[in-house]
Amino acid sequence: MSKESIIQITGGRRLTGGRVSIAGSSNQVTKCIMAAMLTDEPVLIKGAPEVNERRMVEDLFAALGGQVEYLDEKTVRLTGRTIDKSVLSKQLCERNRIAILAAGPLLHRFKKVTLAATLGGDKIGKRPVDFHIRGLQEMGANVEIEDGCYHMSVGDGGLHGAHITMPFPSVMTTENLIITAVLARGRTVIENAAVEPEILELVKMLQKMGADIVVNANRTFIIQGVAKLRGCELRVMPDRNQAVSFAVAALATGGDVLIEKLPHDPVYSFLNYIQRMGAEFRVNSEGVFVSAPKNGRLRASHIEVEVHPGFMTDWQQPFMVLFTQAEGTSILHETIFEDRLGYTQFLNQMGANISLFSCCLGEAPCRFKNRNFVHSAIIQGPTPLAGGQFRLPTDIRAGMCLVVAGLVASGVTRLTNIQELQRKYDHLVPKLQAMGADVQLIGE
Repeated sequence: MSKESIIQITGGRRLTGGRVSIAGSSNQVTKCIMAAMLTDEPVLIKGAPEVNERRMVEDLFAALGGQVEYLDEKTVRLTGRTIDKSVLSKQLCERNRIAILAAGPLLHRFKKVTLAATLGGDKIGKRPVDFHIRGLQEMGANVEIEDGCYHMSVGDGGLHGAHITMPFPSVMTTENLIITAVLARGRTVIENAAVEPEILELVKMLQKMGADIVVNANRTFIIQGVAKLRGCELRVMPDRNQAVSFAVAALATGGDVLIEKLPHDPVYSFLNYIQRMGAEFRVNSEGVFVSAPKNGRLRASHIEVEVHPGFMTDWQQPFMVLFTQAEGTSILHETIFEDRLGYTQFLNQMGANISLFSCCLGEAPCRFKNRNFVHSAIIQGPTPLAGGQFRLPTDIRAGMCLVVAGLVASGVTRLTNIQELQRKYDHLVPKLQAMGADVQLIGE
């Protein structure tokens, strides 16, 4: 049996003068791979990130019979013409919950699909697929659950358009319904939809393929189904979650970093928040440069996690380390997932002073109000952190939080179960080393 790989960090070093490049968005590329199932013609994706999650979804595409060709590490050509299966194995479904996005394309191809009800992914709350199932049913799918599987089918007329009002602007549900609606008969209206940048990139891809999609005000998509889609070529946008993680790593250590070639748009709201805390930034043709305050510490702040264009839920975990190093009392209110603050126990073990609450500590509308979910935190800072040994949780961003905490902490931090980070972070250790971190990958 091979020895488990470890990330070892010797912390307490100020990261300054570094430059880091950001991979393409894993959240975008995986959905674009699934959308390639809608056409028999080739889809060429450039700038794809070299991360495990992308490989998982490519494996799913191939397992269904599709062709996956690697032109280089960041370029893949997908051809769905040879897809000949409508059953997704339990093993494929348990690897990643994105398997639910195969439902629409396979219903269009075969008028039936079977997939396991035990869908994988980050353990960050219940994350049911009720919204997905309800939307597919409104579009004409018959859904039955038997032997731990969803069995879906449609009549001879196939899927049809529908007027769908989502109970909550779920990102993946929005993506699923858009992917399904583009080939459905008639018009589909999706209200209270998510409008994240990655979703709009998916819309652009589908438009290149011949889809008829209008993005209206008030979170509404109007899709007129078409008979057939063609192939296309696209380039993946930069991964805004990676960008924020590396920026926070520099700021938490009192340093700075240039995020190379990063455009302003994906991170503009993040830059607002660090500016409120006293950090500085510049945006120019080289990318985005962020720097900790030249004199004194970061200031405490109050952040409410909301749907886009608000503060992203995947940003709050590494950002929590900033709060532990900021002067004063900071407050965080998570409104997207009901169980995403468990990782704070590890920060408290390292010396942080974080208290958790089930009440809403903020003004944003919150579906967890009075429901007894622990989803708010008060952080007293600054507190020194000390290194430790941790097995990374399955929430990828919580894992990155512990990496950032290790960079800040005195002494040595050793992290196992690092494959969770490798799902969405490419070349993490070399990039941190380029920023000046004392970090090693042991056992690989």
